[in-house]
Amino acid sequence: MTAAHEVAAVLEVEPGRTPVEVRDFLRRRGRVSITTADVARVLAGSPGRFRADDRSPPRWWPAHHPEARVRAAPRLPSLPGLYTWQREALDAWRQRGCRGVVEAVTGTGKTLLGVAAAGDELVAGGQVAILVPTTELLFQWRHVLERHLPPSTSVGLLGGGQYGDLGRHDVLVAVVNSARGADLRPRRPGGLLVADECHRYGTDGNQTALDGRFPRRLGLSATYARPDDGHLAWLTPYFGGTCFRMGYRRALADGVTARFAVTLMGVDLTVGERAVYDELTFEMSRLRAQLIAGSHVPADPVSAFFVALTQLARRDREGSATARRYLRAMQERRHLLAETPAKTHALLSLAPGLAAADRAIVFTQSITAAEAAADTLLDAGLRAEATHSGKDRATRRAVLARFAAGELDVVSAPQILDEGVDVPAADTAVIMAASRSRRQMVQRMGRILRPKPDGRPAHFIVVFAQGTTEDPALGAHEGFLEEITELADTVTALAVDVPVS
Repeated sequence: MTAAHEVAAVLEVEPGRTPVEVRDFLRRRGRVSITTADVARVLAGSPGRFRADDRSPPRWWPAHHPEARVRAAPRLPSLPGLYTWQREALDAWRQRGCRGVVEAVTGTGKTLLGVAAAGDELVAGGQVAILVPTTELLFQWRHVLERHLPPSTSVGLLGGGQYGDLGRHDVLVAVVNSARGADLRPRRPGGLLVADECHRYGTDGNQTALDGRFPRRLGLSATYARPDDGHLAWLTPYFGGTCFRMGYRRALADGVTARFAVTLMGVDLTVGERAVYDELTFEMSRLRAQLIAGSHVPADPVSAFFVALTQLARRDREGSATARRYLRAMQERRHLLAETPAKTHALLSLAPGLAAADRAIVFTQSITAAEAAADTLLDAGLRAEATHSGKDRATRRAVLARFAAGELDVVSAPQILDEGVDVPAADTAVIMAASRSRRQMVQRMGRILRPKPDGRPAHFIVVFAQGTTEDPALGAHEGFLEEITELADTVTALAVDVPVS
């Protein structure tokens, strides 16, 4: 019996099956060597004999079956409930030969876009590798895939103590650190590689995980460009550049993100803190001038200066010691700004508003500041807890699970919640330290911008030390605040008075 006859026999008995389900049916009956690709080729190669519906992934029927006659002709599937922008992004990606980067601000649904592309590839008989930067994302992606793909789809993991591969699975989700030394190649014709947070792979080390044996390639990022131009060196040659962009203005117009309000809360340093701040700033200026005069680093642009500075500090050559002194002074200044008691006083004044919020996230500069923020809010009567890299993974996941269940009002954290963690729907974010880049601000804002069931707006609160590098009036946050304040429903500026000593 030919493969076509075998597939036809399955669909006569069980019409409305996906290629994977047909494969599994045949394997249970002894055809252990048949693959999804074999089934897909038979189905797609016999349009007069088989027809598919328009679900995702499509179900296939004998052409004479009544269900086949009332449903749409075969086409590339898309998941039910995709936003218009997601469909447009998929179309743009397909028109570029199924290669490209989709750049969309955090909270707009890039993961579901990747799942839709994966569904297309599986229906075509191929396999999918999904690269992620963290173990938190590893398990998050598996959850989403298992929720949206057919139960018969085999999803494997690589990283976090898991050792899957595409020899045993239809889809493999891999942490980039593990993927760099692994054989990711697809075992079936075709193949799709999805790179989540793809800007993270524009380094000498991580780019080795971008396997050239995948003909179809999709990058997902909120902010694709890298300050070191790694996106130009490694990512654009692999993906082919950006094929679609989704910004805040479009996201708000389409109702993809929640409306939001912005509050800018300025605090003053004490006289003593100001003196230390000024001294550190002068020292940094002096060291910067030395490094530029010695041609150790470029003066402009700022991103190139910091890339060269960091690289120089890691080496043992002329100028390295100066670079390390600059970075130490910068770190001391950051900690001064992050841990000033004035910000604790400001956070305390926010406690009643945070208590009235659904749930809130407090972003800090350091672990110490995160613990202090949680303690401050606990003392104010809120159920608050810090999560950070100083706690083991199980503890961090438990904190977020309690937050999701409504057992915590506030979670405070430094950078661990910036990227790669699916924080449950919170409606308030408090920024307690200047973000290091526009990317960080986009990631942090995205944690609260998912649409709320009752349509309520989100609230973005920025606490900053006035007259310092954190001050928006002095250009802090790389112009990001200017971008979002133009779109905010309201913008409120507050000053918090604290005792000066």
